Amino acid sequence: MREDKTANSEPVIERVFVYGTLLEGFRNHKRYLEGRINSITQAKTYGLLYHLPQGYPALLRGDGTVEGEIVAPIDAKLLKALDRLEGYSKWRSNNLYVREMRNILTENGEEVACWIYVYTNERYAREKGILVPDGNWRKFMEKRQKT
Repeated sequence: MREDKTANSEPVIERVFVYGTLLEGFRNHKRYLEGRINSITQAKTYGLLYHLPQGYPALLRGDGTVEGEIVAPIDAKLLKALDRLEGYSKWRSNNLYVREMRNILTENGEEVACWIYVYTNERYAREKGILVPDGNWRKFMEKRQKT
């Protein structure tokens, strides 16, 4: 993480941990990240993952493991586009997801600071979503396509 700050006093972190439609090979990776990033690192964090009826996952706080990818570099313009995709605004109280900084564990055992989007409506996710038992949305979607 760089030590400088953006104009609104937010730390400059040029990495985002993704776990759903922004994963390599999925629709939003192609739309938002392909050709704009040069690094994808397999990683994991803590939490619970639910597949929502809308066709995308929701990460909730919890003590399970969620697998995904760290994508980089993410500049301010791309971060703003990802915020819009995830229904997040720093100045709004009714966000679909909140963006927070979290240390993410890479496949090599290194912890790196990343942005991560956490779903805000825990009740909806638990009542309407399907728990992704191993926290791996890619595997979950592959199994769904086979059935």
